[in-house]
Amino acid sequence: MMSSTQVAENITQDDGLVTVSVNDLIVGRKMNFPIYDPHGVLLLAENSEITQERKRAIIQHGVPEVRISQEDKKRVTMNSELANLKTNSFGLDADLTKRIDTIIDGGLMALKNDGPAVKNNVVFLGRKGYNQEKRQKLIEQHQSNGVALGEMIGEVMYGEKINGSIVSKMAAHYLKEMTTDTDNTLTSVIDQFQDDDIASRSMEVSLLAMAIGIEMDLDADNIRNLAIAGLVHDWGMMKVSLEIRTSKSKLNPIEMLEIKKHPIYSLEMLQHVSALSSVVPVVAYQVHERMNGTGYPRGRRGQSIHPLARILQVADAFVGMTSDRPYRPAMMRYSAMECLIRQARENFVDSNVVRALLKVQSLFPIGSFVQLSDGSIAQVIRRNQDHYTKPIVLRLQDASGDFVDREADENLIDLHAEEELQITHALPTPGSNEVTFSDEAYHSNLNTK
Repeated sequence: MMSSTQVAENITQDDGLVTVSVNDLIVGRKMNFPIYDPHGVLLLAENSEITQERKRAIIQHGVPEVRISQEDKKRVTMNSELANLKTNSFGLDADLTKRIDTIIDGGLMALKNDGPAVKNNVVFLGRKGYNQEKRQKLIEQHQSNGVALGEMIGEVMYGEKINGSIVSKMAAHYLKEMTTDTDNTLTSVIDQFQDDDIASRSMEVSLLAMAIGIEMDLDADNIRNLAIAGLVHDWGMMKVSLEIRTSKSKLNPIEMLEIKKHPIYSLEMLQHVSALSSVVPVVAYQVHERMNGTGYPRGRRGQSIHPLARILQVADAFVGMTSDRPYRPAMMRYSAMECLIRQARENFVDSNVVRALLKVQSLFPIGSFVQLSDGSIAQVIRRNQDHYTKPIVLRLQDASGDFVDREADENLIDLHAEEELQITHALPTPGSNEVTFSDEAYHSNLNTK
């Protein structure tokens, strides 16, 4: 019988095994053969699935590289040739991207207010329900704007020139609505569209970004530019194949490269749109960059990312996490907030923007469902200024599960004013398949659009 040392030597010298970086292992792929450490110690048995938790556990044990079969390498690791494929070399309009990069490299991205902060004009409604007539008009407006945006994208896709004043009017309209009732405006757009409706989903991102920008004391011009960039930033996704956009499995590296082209596609499409501020294409181009340089299309970091793009990045991430995708269910709104707080801590997103989002949405975001300490179920309907752990909620069911009178004053609750009542649990939306925060969900969302 061979000793364990001899077994290790035979394994590590086996021509059928190759050394790969643990970081290159693709989450979600299944190994046909075992994984060993460099000394021949078994780490994962055959038919094991690669997960983020398993990758981290291996690295935490001081094993940055592993030995796997040559057959598995092709399927479960990043192809080394991908390192030679630069995300700025897609064969697109190089002069266009060069002009944008010149603006960025030249530091011409300072953000300043030329007028008073919009926040000064925002009405804080406190413990007050939504105006249902206004809400219905908002929903109808969202639907109309979604159709208009879809038509604009279609025209630009075929190379037609269009007038950008349409999106400017949308932004102006929503700015007015935001100042009169931010919470009603934000919640009226939730769940109004199909998750693969790029044009309409961009409205939810745009509205949330506007609310964050207002909280961050931006003036009207900056808020309008932020809103317009939100409405147009994902247009380039329409040039990504439907098969990739609707894939029910996690995208492979080549497919992800196709996704990473879409900001450049958007940039090209916006050249056909007149009457847009020059800052809008720059912001739209940078929405998917990350503060630590791990984003795309250029891997910009920190101050090299436009402040408005940093706001849109957070809004886009929140809407993305709380939307169903073909390959994964939506995350609970509370869990998405947890996720963004962690991303801020790990420098993926701007912490100042996430702090503003907390004030806009509260820790338990507006529209989400919660259980109160008396056992009743409620829905968060308004933020509560700086009291982001104690929003204003509407009780829906009592502790016995019976429906309550939603019109009764006692069921509209300011949790900051209630000493004996507090939130004990965040809950998924009834009837949904929303998931809670987990390490796997966290890393999964970092590795997708």
